[in-house]
Amino acid sequence: MEQATSFVGRTPELVAGSALIERCRLVTLVGVGGVGKTRLAQRLTRDVAHCFEDGVHCVELADLHHGHSVAATVTAAFGLQVSAEQDPLRELATALQGRRVLLLLDNCEHLLDGCARTVRTLLALLPRLRVIATSRQPLDIGEEHVLRVMPLDVPLVSDGSRRREDVSGRVCPESSAVALFRDRAEAACPGFRVTTTNQAAVIQVCRMLDGLPLALEIAARRLRTLTLEELAQRIEHRFRLLGPGGGERTAHPRHRALRALFDWSWDLCTDDERAAWQQLSLCAGGVLLTDAEQLCGATFTHGTRAPVGDRAVDAFATLSGLVDKSLVSRVDVGGHTRLHMLETVRAYGLERLRENDHAQNVVRRHRAYFLDLAARAGAAYGSAEQANWLRRLRPEHPNLRQIVTAVPPAGEPAEAALRAAQGFWLHCLTSGRVGEGAHWMQVIIDRHPCPSESPGAVFSWCRAAWVAGFLLLMHGDRDNADRVIDMADQPLADLSASPDPSDVTADEGERAELAAAFLQLRGLAALMEQDIPQASTYALSSLAAGRWSTMLLTQPQCLAQLGLAAVMQGDRARALSLLEEALAISATRGDTWHRCYLLWILAIIHGEAGEIPEALGFLRCALRLVEEIEERMGEAVLSDTLAWLLASQGDARSAALVLGAVDRVWKPSGVPRHFGFAHMAAHRRRAVEQVRQTLGETAYTHVYREGQRLALREVLETAFAGHELTRTEQS
Repeated sequence: MEQATSFVGRTPELVAGSALIERCRLVTLVGVGGVGKTRLAQRLTRDVAHCFEDGVHCVELADLHHGHSVAATVTAAFGLQVSAEQDPLRELATALQGRRVLLLLDNCEHLLDGCARTVRTLLALLPRLRVIATSRQPLDIGEEHVLRVMPLDVPLVSDGSRRREDVSGRVCPESSAVALFRDRAEAACPGFRVTTTNQAAVIQVCRMLDGLPLALEIAARRLRTLTLEELAQRIEHRFRLLGPGGGERTAHPRHRALRALFDWSWDLCTDDERAAWQQLSLCAGGVLLTDAEQLCGATFTHGTRAPVGDRAVDAFATLSGLVDKSLVSRVDVGGHTRLHMLETVRAYGLERLRENDHAQNVVRRHRAYFLDLAARAGAAYGSAEQANWLRRLRPEHPNLRQIVTAVPPAGEPAEAALRAAQGFWLHCLTSGRVGEGAHWMQVIIDRHPCPSESPGAVFSWCRAAWVAGFLLLMHGDRDNADRVIDMADQPLADLSASPDPSDVTADEGERAELAAAFLQLRGLAALMEQDIPQASTYALSSLAAGRWSTMLLTQPQCLAQLGLAAVMQGDRARALSLLEEALAISATRGDTWHRCYLLWILAIIHGEAGEIPEALGFLRCALRLVEEIEERMGEAVLSDTLAWLLASQGDARSAALVLGAVDRVWKPSGVPRHFGFAHMAAHRRRAVEQVRQTLGETAYTHVYREGQRLALREVLETAFAGHELTRTEQS
């Protein structure tokens, strides 16, 4: 079948499909509605038609309503007329005996049983027959080989360095979604061109529509009415914008509007699958299979909960159904299955959720689950489980973001958000999202003033206030940090004046821990201002309390702050003693994160003494720990220090590469360089001056920009490898 419009992309699928048809008897193209299965199948049959001397026959099944009609429809497509008494498939097999034929069955998803029976029978009766099927769900028969059809690739724009552009700034042709949109837009709107000026809007449209070909084609037709910028602004309301008026007039009704595509998928789902679709539509950035089982295992069906003992099994079967129907995709992340929905599939699920009488229950369940996840992560900080929990929270950042920034539903206890805040401070710091975390905490503190009904609630609020103060300090917002820290004085004083008589010992211990934590935080603020006497006073007072919060890492942080103060005063012996004590405590507890920074300070001490090999050794050890928890800010501070050490050693080119590569981490993090510590920032300034002087301004700029285009981890590994090679040669 000749296609009227140009065929864009899909080279890997065409190659894979051709190879499958050559060696397999049944190939099913499976994918979400609108992904282009029919177009791909038609192109594939055209490409392989020369291998089938007896012809290619295409059967469209979209308008059939009963599975028992499939056999007769297939037989009729070959031009055979059979009576009611005859078996159509046996008559067809007789007519085609010995012939090499390719059969395309298009749109099988609503007639799976009928299609499976028909295909299995024909394959058994006709050894030279090959079948290509298109469906949103596999036929699930033994002869089947599935070819997953994914959306067209779109430019990667998660950060500026990864956008697919050539040196002139134009979007590269490797983005098939952009190529398709451009082609259809030029056809619909003469004079349209993708330029450096409008490419951001084009990319936004392609990304918002997930690279779905049908959606892109309908969107392109809307350029007859809207400017590109207006289209991009309205694309969030995709189902209304991409209605029937923008579809192809001759297309099947299910392919004339974006909503119709997903209405059809919705109708093919079971009640439990629809409920799970709505629940998962709340999950931004995907969800672990185990989390999805917990969330959907409690999903309301017909207004009742599933029995507790059957939840996990039922949820797994339900989620498997969504994967089979191409509404959910799966990826392997470190040996664990993570489920993802296209944003368009999510948007449809959210629309259906708003129509659901139980929508508030679904939202509350989602919020409660991820708030509890963050609270459990916070409780594990400072322990051997710290690294696992930091890795666990990292991919859930989009879920946490939407929960924190959304207005909580009526009846949600304030303590849920306050307890969750305990998991935010180290997560936001290690993931390089300090600015965002500081904003989250301001939202939480402003939304939930300090309660007075119970000591437990007050303690949760004070811990959240500590998190807010810490992140605001790291963000460089000293005024708001001081404001939040001061807000905790009165609640802690009130608790001290009137402890809970039912559990005086526990309350006094927790109050002492929090008092010590806030003293440590005030000491950190003073240290950032280079007020060494005040910083030392606060740290010593915190240590004197004798009770320290493990999750807030109070004790080792106080020792580190005293050690850093000693470094800034030039007291090497005291600094080493304090830092080694803090390192021993952190190692005993399994606190990976704090060890990174302690080793970093030790590297600075040895670097300042000119002991470069020893300093590089500490940095290398710290980098291994950073890799374990994927600590972006730790990687940044280590990199700046490495650049200083490399410059000191005379390796100006490597130093410039590192400085360029690390620049991409600092800028979006919301953190002042070196967290505002002037002492550390001075080392970087000296490195930059030395490298510029050695290389010259032109060469320095060239190498620095080269580093900006490279992955930081790659640059670090190369720099360390070069150093180790040099040491080997010297020895």
